[in-house]
Amino acid sequence: MGVEDLDGATGYRPDFPFHDENLAMLTWYSRRLAERLRERGARRVLSLGIGHQVVSRNLGVLLGRGVDWYAIVEGSASRIADLRKGGDVPPAVEVVHAYFEDYAPPHAVDAVEMGFVLEHVKDPALLVRRYAGYLSPDGFLAIAVPNARSLHRLVGHRAGLLDDLHGLSEHDRALGHRRYFDLDSLRRLVEDAGLRASACEGILLKPLTTGQLSRLDLDARVVEAFCEIGVGYPEIANAIYLEACR
Repeated sequence: MGVEDLDGATGYRPDFPFHDENLAMLTWYSRRLAERLRERGARRVLSLGIGHQVVSRNLGVLLGRGVDWYAIVEGSASRIADLRKGGDVPPAVEVVHAYFEDYAPPHAVDAVEMGFVLEHVKDPALLVRRYAGYLSPDGFLAIAVPNARSLHRLVGHRAGLLDDLHGLSEHDRALGHRRYFDLDSLRRLVEDAGLRASACEGILLKPLTTGQLSRLDLDARVVEAFCEIGVGYPEIANAIYLEACR
């Protein structure tokens, strides 16, 4: 994917149909990740990508509160400009304009955060192997990906409304997605890179499509409950969070 494609992505606009759902999942993911960084005592943290800025903002505040160094690598110049204009990320956060495939951190890192990245890149196996090589002895990769076998997709497939669980929709392509993972294929990816899955949980149990759920006008507490319950069901949650270490 070239710089022009990165700068022209449409999935970040507020009018995108999945915008609010994506923000809810990213907020949950970033909260859980911040907890895990504290639990594991991670002091040097690297993020791949800015995206909606949710993770960047939530991890940026950890600087000086357990995290000594936090850097973000981003291939889109416009996304970096938007982040800096927002003023929500501390100036001590290092933001690097580079492709993930080219960047090398200046030292070993305790955590590489690649939330909702591997479904976008040309060669996810290359990226996992590359950044595994930059981990400190106790370091880990924090990976999150959309799940092909999410409950709502399984229901759609059984009802004859979805031909292929791993098939991409027009909305997937608008987000720049190249593929879907499920729990088995994600585990194989990290194991083939010589890593082991040390933790795994789900992000958002989603029983119906986004359009169907929006018509129900659910209480925010119900959405939070879907996130909480989803933790225990990575096989059928809307997205999968997996930690990989040596």
